[in-house]
Amino acid sequence: MAVVLVLMACLGNALALTLQRKAAQDSARQRGRSAGSFRDMVRRPPWLFGIVIFGGAVVCQVLALQLGSISLVQPVLVMELPFTLLVGWWILGGALRAYEWSAVALMSIGLVVLLATLRPHGGDALAAGNLRWILGTLVTLVALTVSVWIARTSRAVGKAAFFGIAAGIGSGFVAVIIKAMADALAVGGIPEVLATWQSYLLIPVGPVAFWTLQSGLRAGRLLASQPGLTLGNPILAFLWGTGLLGEEIAGGWWLLGGVIGTGLLTVGVFLLARSPVLAAQEGTPTASRTSKDPSGRRVV
Repeated sequence: MAVVLVLMACLGNALALTLQRKAAQDSARQRGRSAGSFRDMVRRPPWLFGIVIFGGAVVCQVLALQLGSISLVQPVLVMELPFTLLVGWWILGGALRAYEWSAVALMSIGLVVLLATLRPHGGDALAAGNLRWILGTLVTLVALTVSVWIARTSRAVGKAAFFGIAAGIGSGFVAVIIKAMADALAVGGIPEVLATWQSYLLIPVGPVAFWTLQSGLRAGRLLASQPGLTLGNPILAFLWGTGLLGEEIAGGWWLLGGVIGTGLLTVGVFLLARSPVLAAQEGTPTASRTSKDPSGRRVV
């Protein structure tokens, strides 16, 4: 059930991102001082619908985290990228070819191998101890701050790439906080959630994660921002789960399967992120002029 719920969250996130990308595309195509601005995007119906759907996806993810470990739930979220491709094909148009299906197959096989071999389970976010939480929070916030600083001082590809990494870190940390809140809710209901200090981390971290996501969407090419956004979330959550929250994975030779699955998953993400179909769905004038297909030919 946890996997089903997180797959529903993936579908909701994909639909929300596609609608927000459509709003950004429409805004960028307009002329005037407000073209492409965040203020202009938030007034567009697709962007608003995307926020509503995103809220539903968050509910599904919270329920999934309540039922399963964060090391199990968050890696499944990488399927948001192929879902984004399919939803974008439905809303924005395009044609899926063997290249895209091969990348999706690599991601799917990699995810199955990763989870089937490592079998993440257990853990208790509330029993991890304040020291682990404080140190983990500080390291995470430093990584997030450095990524944002590099993004703001970079140009073009670097800007998009590091805002994507920052968005991945931010969304992964939000999932860690939500896991603590979900465990508190299971133990003592709303009073326990309010009494858990980790819950209040969501107040500053949530808006920052949202801002980095929007910045990544507007910073540049999907090819640059999507890998960091897609992989940063599960990597951070997996490190938190297995390193700080006491979640367990299979050891011995099973770790080799985890490495192979991670490799296949990563290759699939990078291949799919450079898909000319996704580049066309991105819809910005720059993307349409400069995107290339896998053989290196320019797509106009």
